[in-house]
Amino acid sequence: MSASSRPPQLIRQGQFRDDLFYRINVAPIRLPPLRERSADIPALVRHFAAVAAREGLPIKVIDEAAMERLRRYRWPGNVRELENLVRRLAALYSQEVIGVDVIDAELADAPPVESPVEMAGGEGLSSAVERHINDYFAAHKGDLPAAGLYDRILREIERPLIVATLGATRGNQIKAAHLLGLNRNTLRKKIRELDIPVVRGLK
Repeated sequence: MSASSRPPQLIRQGQFRDDLFYRINVAPIRLPPLRERSADIPALVRHFAAVAAREGLPIKVIDEAAMERLRRYRWPGNVRELENLVRRLAALYSQEVIGVDVIDAELADAPPVESPVEMAGGEGLSSAVERHINDYFAAHKGDLPAAGLYDRILREIERPLIVATLGATRGNQIKAAHLLGLNRNTLRKKIRELDIPVVRGLK
């Protein structure tokens, strides 16, 4: 989930003031993930290397082959993963110039980072939903759909999410609530409201 999508969710849960959200949400900006803007990687590497140098770490230079390897990497941890890598290179390696062999070793050893939900074709869930909604508006040929779109879209996403999560936890509602980040009573309420079948004997 992106940082910009958290306040609306927190508003619905009563944990974030809606008037405050609308004060700060004047011009929302969608920043694509790092894998979609690989041209930015050299500048980011130089920036993080300079920051590390100001903190007393040795200055490192990434050679062209190594930089190309960084451009091809998918960066599941986004910019933070790149920043951590640059700091490791500065702290752990004695050579001033970092080659592709070092980058390959570092990326191979990198711990798995939980990434935003992706569809099978590599498309992010947010992008897929946005495309679907744009198609929905386009289908009305200049007219507007019926009121209540916000709740309808949320229900369309919420029900399959809960059904799939209950399937993954074999119907265990305590595990499903934990996985979803919901209170168990909230999950029970949503199961009733969305008319989701519950497997008998697994709660």
